[in-house]
Amino acid sequence: MRAIGRYAILGLLGRGGMGAVYKAAMPRTGRVVAVKVLKPAEMLAATADPALLRRDFFREAALMAGIRHPNIAQVLDVDEALTADGGSLPFFVMEYYCNNLGALLGEIYRVEEPTRRLGVEQSLWLARQLASALARLHHEGVVHRDVKPFNLMLAERPPDACAPGFCLADEVKLIDFGLSRLRGEKGPATPKGAVVGSPYYAAPEQEADPETADERADVFSAGVTLFRCLTGHLPQEGTPASALRDGLDERFDAFFASACHEERGKRPGSARALLAELDELSAHWARLRERVCSLPEETPPPCASARPASALRSVAVRQPLEGARAAFGLDELWRPATCDAERFVASGPELVRDLRTKLVWERGGSAYGLTFAAAQARAGRLNAERRHGLSGWRLPTAQELATLLLPEPDLRQLCLPPAFAPSLRRIWTADRKSFTAAWYADVEHGFVWWQDVTCEFFARCVTSGEEQEA
Repeated sequence: MRAIGRYAILGLLGRGGMGAVYKAAMPRTGRVVAVKVLKPAEMLAATADPALLRRDFFREAALMAGIRHPNIAQVLDVDEALTADGGSLPFFVMEYYCNNLGALLGEIYRVEEPTRRLGVEQSLWLARQLASALARLHHEGVVHRDVKPFNLMLAERPPDACAPGFCLADEVKLIDFGLSRLRGEKGPATPKGAVVGSPYYAAPEQEADPETADERADVFSAGVTLFRCLTGHLPQEGTPASALRDGLDERFDAFFASACHEERGKRPGSARALLAELDELSAHWARLRERVCSLPEETPPPCASARPASALRSVAVRQPLEGARAAFGLDELWRPATCDAERFVASGPELVRDLRTKLVWERGGSAYGLTFAAAQARAGRLNAERRHGLSGWRLPTAQELATLLLPEPDLRQLCLPPAFAPSLRRIWTADRKSFTAAWYADVEHGFVWWQDVTCEFFARCVTSGEEQEA
């Protein structure tokens, strides 16, 4: 299938119970979008009424298109495409986003496995946006019933939307309304006895009887999602958040004891109530951080080991997924297996010199996100201009960029000024994964991953600094 209706297919993004989602290009403009088609999974197709599946598919599109909110993905088009056998293929078109929370966390199909942790401010910011989106849904009488990290797309805002020295750039976009239910609605297309929702994220009452789940089921899922972001674990494991992350205290434990309670009557009664509690929790964290930063300075502990400069590869390669962690020196969560101690010093207001590797980096980089090709072109322009009196500018390899990735900061390190501009968070490497994908580094959360070359990440160039004009 090369096209769905007027939309040229660029690749498969994923499959679910109700359908498949493709990356596609709009006609004439070429804008990249996500196209969801009705292709039910084999088991669902064999047991459910096709007419009800079709009804529910268009109902999902109508729900998403009819609710306007900055944290809910927008539907751009709804239609049917003719198939080769003369039938029709229902589809709808959504905004396309390169990232989602599941990928940011590094969650895999074994959901119970530990994931990466996000910063406390970032986690609370994402949770607040999720609660706001749910409040809008619940106002319309809609219960989502499948809130989880992979259904939270992330749109990156430009650096000028960030506060000086601090950036909470990701904007949540809630997707996948295929399992949602309108208040009072009966007769779902899913077969009787089928599980509705995702293991660990679905509320206990939703797993027992999906049709009785109300807004408090979404509150439970939102609480589990925030717990995962802060700790890398699931609350069902039984360990309190304060024991899994330094800096969290009994106030956080009390919040999760309520939001993730097995009995829905003991949770916040609505998404708006959850939003109010998150605001209080954010204010509490701000006070905790302020107290920590007012303590006498302590030297952050050095890393256990350091990667020798001679081991760094400076020439770009094509590295497939298989073997990439070993080739880049990364652990099971795609973070540096070893780390270098702090050794970055400012070389003027716009450059940072690495005392160990002797590399010279841009402190900032591109003003906005760029495609991979545009990032490469920018490096060429820096060379042509001999920017900062230096030549040899290029995109860094994954190994070089990984030297900027530090372990998750402790509370003291949160108070220290960053060596690099914090608004540039996801940065292209020079290395490709394939013809259509390249490797990048998330410097905020300290890991390397890959994305489609049409995604827009930042470019931060590097040079050996050896060729300098007199």
